[in-house]
Amino acid sequence: MNRRIIPILLFLFATGFSYGQLNFSGWSHNYLGISDYNQAVDTEGYTLRFDYQGTSLNEPHWKLSVRPTEIIRSGDGTIFPTEKISFVPKRTEGQSQPRPIPTVEQIGMPSPVPLNGTSEVFLVPSSNASLYNKSKDDSYYDLRLFFDFVVAGGAYLGPLQNKKFDFTLRFTAYQQNGRVIGTWNIPYTIQVHQFSVTPPEENEYSIRVSTEASNGLLEFSTIADYVNGKSVTYSGGLSVSATTDYQVTVRSIPFHFSSVSGNTLPLDVVRLQLSGGSGVTAPVTLSTAPRTILQSPSTGGTSVNFDITYSTEANDQRLLNVPSEQYETSLMYEISPR
Repeated sequence: MNRRIIPILLFLFATGFSYGQLNFSGWSHNYLGISDYNQAVDTEGYTLRFDYQGTSLNEPHWKLSVRPTEIIRSGDGTIFPTEKISFVPKRTEGQSQPRPIPTVEQIGMPSPVPLNGTSEVFLVPSSNASLYNKSKDDSYYDLRLFFDFVVAGGAYLGPLQNKKFDFTLRFTAYQQNGRVIGTWNIPYTIQVHQFSVTPPEENEYSIRVSTEASNGLLEFSTIADYVNGKSVTYSGGLSVSATTDYQVTVRSIPFHFSSVSGNTLPLDVVRLQLSGGSGVTAPVTLSTAPRTILQSPSTGGTSVNFDITYSTEANDQRLLNVPSEQYETSLMYEISPR
């Protein structure tokens, strides 16, 4: 495994639609066989679908998540590491009026999205394109999202040989205010066969964000917070280990901070800085492009902790000129060799 990624939520808090028949569903190929230590891919193995019958649909900033309904185990109790499973968005298909169906890029879908235990992870953290359909008479809306189902390669597969893992993934679609549009459970099987090759030698990398830092919050409660700028530090918020020289990058998945009412703030109102530990750190403003926040020599496989600081500039008028709401984005931290 030559890289690890972890998704994080970051919040900022600053002091005419008709459903018709909007439905959510999905299906899969239901099976992936693994016969060697290489990465295995079920190409477009999952399809998720929104369909609607009516005259007026406008669902902005919708969200889509996935999580295993339970720990993934074989019949003898062997656990499959869910972080080795990821979803890669491939394309969209369907029909709508009068606009065309949005693309993966227009929706703003992160790639890849690894599973995280039995926790919920977002395939669409906050869509930049609405579920939209308008017509004088009843019309049909159909949006299908196609995903590759990917299992990482590596020596970890060795002890999993000759085992079958049956599990269920739960997909949930939300409105921007968190109200559930629909939930769909899809069963799946991963079967690891007997390998005829020896396991590869591989370097190891890990990255972890503390529980507190995983839901970072910058709260503006006084005028001084705006005038002087606001910062919050999470001590030991980031923990990494690597057996080679490595770097850590961070990027935002959505294109902006957004509130449940649809208001937005640009990403670069917030800066991020690591401190402590060892290596070269650099402050960055948030962006959808990966920003390098740490370069360091190997830790020898030992975990090293860093403090995470989120901050804003003094007198940033962009923070003063928006309604008092909670604004959020999702960040992706990634460790990789260098």
